[in-house]
Amino acid sequence: MSSPAKLEKTLIIIKPDAVQRGLIGTVFSAFETAGLKLLAAKMLRPDKKVIENHYPGTPDWIKEMGEKTLASFAQSGADPRQRFGTDDPRQLGQFVYQRLIKYWQEGPIVVSAWAGPSAVTVARKLRGHTIPALAEPGTLHARFSFDNSILSSALDRVVKTFIHASGSIEEAEREIKYWFGTTEFKSYERETDKLYLI
Repeated sequence: MSSPAKLEKTLIIIKPDAVQRGLIGTVFSAFETAGLKLLAAKMLRPDKKVIENHYPGTPDWIKEMGEKTLASFAQSGADPRQRFGTDDPRQLGQFVYQRLIKYWQEGPIVVSAWAGPSAVTVARKLRGHTIPALAEPGTLHARFSFDNSILSSALDRVVKTFIHASGSIEEAEREIKYWFGTTEFKSYERETDKLYLI
């Protein structure tokens, strides 16, 4: 079978709260129904270092996390200085980073690799906004969560974005290599492939 378009790959991680809520099948079904092809999946409980290394953790990335938090607070009319004692995006980003690591350690996760035309864009669209309360109707985050920065900060935790989806082709390549190493994914055909890719 020859394909007219190069297939992208993306990484999807179902985080501990989604596993605990029994949403693995629902999440997988959403991606399969949209036409993405599951390449590999595994359940594990990563330690702190593994989670730390999943994220870039660079100063720019940490600052970006802080800026997202500031934007979320601004949208709700809340003052981050009252909650965190600062509005410095770098300090807020570090707060988010540490709590992300703690969040990912709450239970097992399911790491999966997927492929399809525009796989990165499709997966992100299906997942929805990174803050579930702001997610578009019909997306997985909108359907299964109401979490937001104000609620999470009041409970001294990170926003529970129960699905991770790679943000770019480059990020997907790095993340798939990180979680699956040099694994060669098995090839198989589906009816969907025949409909869209021949």
